[in-house]
Amino acid sequence: MRFDVTPEEAQPPARAMIRFFAKQKMKVVVERPAWPDAPYRTTLVAVRAGRHVLVEAQGVLTYGRSLKDLVAWLSGKRQYAELYIATSDEAVLQAGVLGEMKNDGVGLFVVDDEGTVSEHQRARNPALVVTPDPTLKLGACKSEVLAAVKKFNDVDRKDGLRDMCEMVERLTEEVGVAACKKAWLKIPGAQFCEKDWAGQINELSRKEAFNSPHAPLFAATFKDDMHSFRGARNLVDHKVRSKREGTKRQRQFAERMVQGPRLVGELLSIKRRVK
Repeated sequence: MRFDVTPEEAQPPARAMIRFFAKQKMKVVVERPAWPDAPYRTTLVAVRAGRHVLVEAQGVLTYGRSLKDLVAWLSGKRQYAELYIATSDEAVLQAGVLGEMKNDGVGLFVVDDEGTVSEHQRARNPALVVTPDPTLKLGACKSEVLAAVKKFNDVDRKDGLRDMCEMVERLTEEVGVAACKKAWLKIPGAQFCEKDWAGQINELSRKEAFNSPHAPLFAATFKDDMHSFRGARNLVDHKVRSKREGTKRQRQFAERMVQGPRLVGELLSIKRRVK
């Protein structure tokens, strides 16, 4: 492909990235804006199944105002996109520059002299960034929730969502055990703990499971929400069969991750009511 404005020293990593994306069957355009109103035109834009990977090829690693403006624009639009800088392995990787890029969610590809591409730093996708409702009362679980959200946004979506699932499951059991100790539920705590997560949710929703005058702790709508969120575990554990399915799965990850903190807040509120 022909380059008109890309500096000569940035062209080798750019060509290596074109080959890299071609192997992934991604369509690549050169020196064109990803969207008509985008504030900056990166060296490459690779697209497949709705996912955009924007790459700025450089000979010397720099993170300046133009890219920062693009980051702000992508975040404001919540575009389903990832922004990377690609440079040679001979370039100096300054810790301060890398730290600033990481804080802004900009990734880094490093290309060696044989054209092999490695992902040195993963980019953040603005469309998948989760921000919990700041009015939620998360009590003692606040730091745990924020850690899971941070992991989801910055490090590993699967691990972050898995942590959130485990937290909600743990709190479900804690609510049930508390209800057993107060004799709200008819069964003993040990028997409640023997049930799987689905069984615990159902038990806390059944009118017949509670001693009079206590009503079910999980209303019908909350029960449905809990079972819906429980399905997030399948999202985490099952492998995807295609790029398109993978893109859809990533959006579902974000939807479930938004749901998680709200359920944590609800469960803590129910637990306090029982105690």
